[in-house]
Amino acid sequence: MGKGGNASMVKNHSPTREANRCRKVTQIRGQVYDITDFAESHPGGAQLLALAVGRDATILFESHHIRTEIVDSVLKTLPKVDDIDKLFPDEDFPAPLDSPVYRKIQQRVRDEILAPLERTKGRAATGRGGCLLDMAAVVAFFFTSLSFYIACPSIATGIILGLAGYWSGTGLQHTANHGGLCRSSSWNQFWGWFGSDVVIGKSSLEWRYHHTVSHHSYCNDINRDQDVYTSFPLIRLDETQPWSWYHTFQPIYTPFIWPLLYLAAQIGDFVNIFIYRASPGVEYTGITPIEVALYVFGKIFHVGITLAIPVYLHGWAKIWAPFVVYGCFGSFVLCWFFIVSHNLDGLRPQQFSHTTRNDWGRWQIETSASWGNVFWSFLSGGLNYQIEHHLFPGVAHNLYPLMQPIIKQECVNEGIQYNGFDGYLGIVPITFKMFCFLTKMSLNPSKTK
Repeated sequence: MGKGGNASMVKNHSPTREANRCRKVTQIRGQVYDITDFAESHPGGAQLLALAVGRDATILFESHHIRTEIVDSVLKTLPKVDDIDKLFPDEDFPAPLDSPVYRKIQQRVRDEILAPLERTKGRAATGRGGCLLDMAAVVAFFFTSLSFYIACPSIATGIILGLAGYWSGTGLQHTANHGGLCRSSSWNQFWGWFGSDVVIGKSSLEWRYHHTVSHHSYCNDINRDQDVYTSFPLIRLDETQPWSWYHTFQPIYTPFIWPLLYLAAQIGDFVNIFIYRASPGVEYTGITPIEVALYVFGKIFHVGITLAIPVYLHGWAKIWAPFVVYGCFGSFVLCWFFIVSHNLDGLRPQQFSHTTRNDWGRWQIETSASWGNVFWSFLSGGLNYQIEHHLFPGVAHNLYPLMQPIIKQECVNEGIQYNGFDGYLGIVPITFKMFCFLTKMSLNPSKTK
């Protein structure tokens, strides 16, 4: 994270440390820690801890742990690496716990939501778990859709399976790969892998680095958030990006690009994992052979259930169209519901005050927008509550509707703009504003000055 280089191993050849020269390390607030042995007991699971290997993980650490006093006590037990030079530059982006508004919201969420739920319903004080109904609905819908798709391949069953893929991508893998779907880290890892690699053919390994390390830490930062700069040059999402003649038409052609996400994921995952060992701007410094093996196995499983078995039963001529529709329709809905949350006029960092640019909590609130209600939260895995999710990415998504009133109230108290589009039809006005933003970014800057 940050602009500094990465290093996943301690490479000190002094006699006293020769035996430990291949230990995995991370850095939090300037202190380097040896986390090699902690991987086995990390409550969030080894796959999430691996994201911190070889980088300054201050933002990851502070934003994904809502019980700060507990994680601070655990941090004190980790071996410190003090006898070598600092491995990474200090994080130069605002840190979550340096944000007064974030700390106040965090404390209120703990006191007013998590503590009562722990007393009355046995929910975890960490905010993880409690999504059994959501999870069961997504899994049941997927297997039902898959059964119809395999038995009766058609455009209609392809569309339905595409919807099931979208729901799995938001309501299953998204929360699981953030560590919030289940209390058990093992189950989070399984459902994260199943919901992503198996159901939608997207590598959960690549997603964790791309989404968690890049997007969540540095939302809408033109140099660090992959969701901004990897869309370019096809889609111009920031006024600092160079303008080309074809951007004039991006409000028209952008929705036609969304269905290509499935194809892009198949190609991009392979290239990033096996060739670059990195997503654009984020090295896979903590990657393990098991994660790579799971990617390969998941890809085989995915292709088998969505293509190979149906082709075997019905022939290629009857399957190719439903398969294409499945990938395209699911991609379209997923892109639509996600792009609206961060691409509106007013959500770009260069439009912020000096105070916001130096406050992580304000930054996350003002670069995001929430829409819809509890109904849409159930059908999107909380993806519609982006402000709430960006402040608390590691908790169960069904907590976000409860958090919204607290966050709105604190925004009023602090004079922070809360970008919300509430109600069953909230997706309509936010989509309109998104297209207005695409239109603004489509204009030739030399003619608008």
